[in-house]
Amino acid sequence: MRTKAATIAFALATLLSHGPSEAAPLAETQEPIKLAQFNVTDADFITGVFGGVLEKAGYNVEYVKVDVTALFTALELGDVPMSPAIWGSLQDLIDKTLATGKVEKKGTIGVKVREGWWYPNYVADVCPGLPDWTALTKPDCIKALSTPETGGKIRYIGTPADWAPFDVERIKSLGLAVEIVPSGSPAAMVATLQGAVQRKQPIIGFGFVPHWFYGAGQGSFVNFPKYDSGCRTDPAWGINPKEIGDCDLAEGEIYKLVNIAAEAKTPAALRILDAYKISTDDVAKGIHQVEQEGLTVDQAAAKWLEANEATWSAWLK
Repeated sequence: MRTKAATIAFALATLLSHGPSEAAPLAETQEPIKLAQFNVTDADFITGVFGGVLEKAGYNVEYVKVDVTALFTALELGDVPMSPAIWGSLQDLIDKTLATGKVEKKGTIGVKVREGWWYPNYVADVCPGLPDWTALTKPDCIKALSTPETGGKIRYIGTPADWAPFDVERIKSLGLAVEIVPSGSPAAMVATLQGAVQRKQPIIGFGFVPHWFYGAGQGSFVNFPKYDSGCRTDPAWGINPKEIGDCDLAEGEIYKLVNIAAEAKTPAALRILDAYKISTDDVAKGIHQVEQEGLTVDQAAAKWLEANEATWSAWLK
């Protein structure tokens, strides 16, 4: 017959011998960890998966809505202690944040991204020379992509206002005859381009992969001059259009940033952030589930967690 002490010891040993999903919580605090969401499906899905893993570790997670640029200030202040979804195309903002000494980079999540000016394949027929950007300077191409509303300039479907694609700077730097038509939301941006493709209408606009629409093989990205060490910002003037506007930041990765002070408060969460990886295909699938299948970001993230327990449970060890 077991003694009470022996029974408690046996129960504790049994608990600790179970898999990570049943292990004792790792969380050092029950104060909510705030994670930023932007109302951008791919970023919110990536953050939702990470938040779900933190919850598996015993943390309370609170999602806060911020715009992309405001996130960097929130990271510096510690209001948002960490983020697993920082696009490399925001290099200027990343550099400024790291320079404060309050934030550090924790590597990448393993997702390869491409973003920039996207056009349907059939547009190359009316703009010979694409994907080279100089095709957009040719009179026939300008005429094919213009509308009466754009006054003879190329109609370009731009991003929502809180994104930072440097389109204005690029147009000014390269002397392009382009009129930006801003989109009210990511969904509206995609819908405008998708509708044009269905009608075989000549069009160009901002696009990104991974994504179920842009990555489906029915279009390509414009190739601008490549980003190099000369593409910097002028500290006296902020963004220098000539330097950053004509340099392609399109190809890159997604980074993890953390407020340095947060490491001391929640070291287990930071270990999970260090380990966090997700595939490009998984992100594309998550976007499709939200934008085409009607799932919420939380539901799509939950489906990933359910299907990938062996992966995320290893991050809790």
